[in-house]
Amino acid sequence: MKVGKFQEIVLDSRLPYIHQREQFFHELCHAVRHAGRQSFMPYSFYELQERDARHFTLYASLPTHMINDYNLSNPAIIDQLSYDFMIPRKVCIERLEKIKSRIVPSDKSNLINLRKEG
Repeated sequence: MKVGKFQEIVLDSRLPYIHQREQFFHELCHAVRHAGRQSFMPYSFYELQERDARHFTLYASLPTHMINDYNLSNPAIIDQLSYDFMIPRKVCIERLEKIKSRIVPSDKSNLINLRKEG
């Protein structure tokens, strides 16, 4: 929400804290990276901004430099990241899927099957 020169992020206080954190990162992306009002823009631009906010949320809530020291092959990694970063499990699963997709095929055997975790 913008008021003059000021911007604010409004979160739903009825949501559990971990969902508020997810919502915060999503809205932070809109505040720092997007312009315009979504209600007045073409639907394709709206979709683009939402996709970008989702991508931003994954990387801002679970930054690579902070998860480098975790053992990603640990069967409990999803729960561990969710607990440590206070982010919903589904966000952790999606983030680890992104990491897994960037690892060369021979190294993938060291990671757990994330689809079974979800």
